[in-house]
Amino acid sequence: MSAPDAAGECTVFLVDDHAVFRAGVTAELADEAGLHVAGGAGTVAEAVESIIETRPDVVLLDVHMPDGGGPAVLRQVVEQLGDGSPKFLALSVSDAAEDVISVIRGGARGYVTKTISGPELAEAIGRVAEGDAV
Repeated sequence: MSAPDAAGECTVFLVDDHAVFRAGVTAELADEAGLHVAGGAGTVAEAVESIIETRPDVVLLDVHMPDGGGPAVLRQVVEQLGDGSPKFLALSVSDAAEDVISVIRGGARGYVTKTISGPELAEAIGRVAEGDAV
């Protein structure tokens, strides 16, 4: 599994089909020490390719996207990278039990809703990067 780099910086990749949301989360996390957003993607195919290329420590996943969403990204990345896969944290507007169960069973370390504050999200990312569940 990925771990923060030697300088202690945790790289994050954001998967969400709304570009404005990705930009907002990126801007919010830019103010958090120890976190670096390595990129983002709005489709499953783009996400899988970019995650494999950038090898972030943590991937934030939107659960529902027009082309499959977080569970599809998680499954494809783990199939290709195996034990070298990043850690995954679902970030969704939904708090439905079936959505939570779906991504946790798929291997995500946690699930947070999009109502989370920037500092709370940064804390959740840090915990997931360290191997904890949230």
